[in-house]
Amino acid sequence: MMPSMVRFEHVASDGTEIVFREPVKGEARALMSFINSFVDEPMSGLLIDRKVSLRDEERWLESRLGEIRSRSTVMLLAELDGRIVGSCHMSRLPWKHSHRADIGVALKPELRGKGVGEALMRRTMELGIRRFHGLETIELSAFAYNDRALALYKKLGFEECAGSPVLREKDVCTSTRCSCALSCQVRSEVGNRHTGGEIRSRDRSQCNWDTAVRRPIGVLRTFV
Repeated sequence: MMPSMVRFEHVASDGTEIVFREPVKGEARALMSFINSFVDEPMSGLLIDRKVSLRDEERWLESRLGEIRSRSTVMLLAELDGRIVGSCHMSRLPWKHSHRADIGVALKPELRGKGVGEALMRRTMELGIRRFHGLETIELSAFAYNDRALALYKKLGFEECAGSPVLREKDVCTSTRCSCALSCQVRSEVGNRHTGGEIRSRDRSQCNWDTAVRRPIGVLRTFV
């Protein structure tokens, strides 16, 4: 059974009104157009290096919706005037790694630097915390040249912590340098039927999650 559809309204720093919502069946073509737009962007910060077909995207969307139904993935799209302009997903790892989750975010250039990426990530993490019981760790990867993204992650509290595999982007060899970790607090509210909590910022440089039990760590792998 699909969890109830969530929808948030957000106003960017320049006044642009955006909707954050979960994906639905039948929008593979729009998602394909969105993700393919990053392939030709120099130093996009994303791993994708070739355009996907509609069939590929239909299979991907079907798989994602199944993961959302089984509560192993949460995903929010950013929508502007009927167009998909952003995406953020968090997927729980299986089995003995089920205390960990991966998160990824992509945003069209027209909305960068306006607080949309931060709001989209925060909403996605809040949703994941509510749906993923026992979550302790959140991980993501980023290229070290992506200064804007790294600044956002550090604003959310990420710090360097470990090494990563060597990658190659656009024929430029990128060697491993470091990863990052985020210490957060997650509090379960008394009387709340959800075991998760919500993200609360005590200051602008640290993200504190609510928990009465554990202090999760978020991991950011950085490629340079």
